[in-house]
Amino acid sequence: VSTQSTWGTQLMENSKVFEAISNEVYKEMSSESLEFRDLEIADYEKGFPELLPNLSPGLIGKEAFIARFNELKKYQDLIQTIVCEDKNVGRIIGTIRFFIEPKFIRCGGTVLHFEDVIVDPESRHHGIGTKLVRIAKAISDKRGCYKCMADCRTDLIPFYEKAIGTKPKETSIVVYNEEILKASKSQLLNSYEQC
Repeated sequence: VSTQSTWGTQLMENSKVFEAISNEVYKEMSSESLEFRDLEIADYEKGFPELLPNLSPGLIGKEAFIARFNELKKYQDLIQTIVCEDKNVGRIIGTIRFFIEPKFIRCGGTVLHFEDVIVDPESRHHGIGTKLVRIAKAISDKRGCYKCMADCRTDLIPFYEKAIGTKPKETSIVVYNEEILKASKSQLLNSYEQC
């Protein structure tokens, strides 16, 4: 039996367990007017793309959104995009994305990395961002991750400390591919649908 097929079989067996864990956490955080759940293709029409420029410039076109959604669906046990829908208006007003990283260290443990925490500016200061990061932390705990982490701006550290008890630990380093950034900025100027 190949390692790849064993890994794939293990992920498929765990898929229902992971889905049940996520749904349990979503239910705990949802209310009559707010629903926390996995991203769906229909969320494109509910304003999901319009949230993204609140973090980073550019809108993703529908065709590119569907292609990326289907690509990520293959890894749904390791990568999740969670949304918050305001059921009163049928709009997506918040999102968080995370991935589970299988490690060799810590006896083959796992780490949950979260990022892209975005709340619509008109919906801020109502606890939505806090609930989104608490969902990631709860899923991290229930899935047995030894660490839940994110990179963030220093001005956001107090928010994360209050929301889930994070502690600043290390400095992140980053290097951008300037050619890719320049090309994506050019696409933004030409048309939102080309992205």
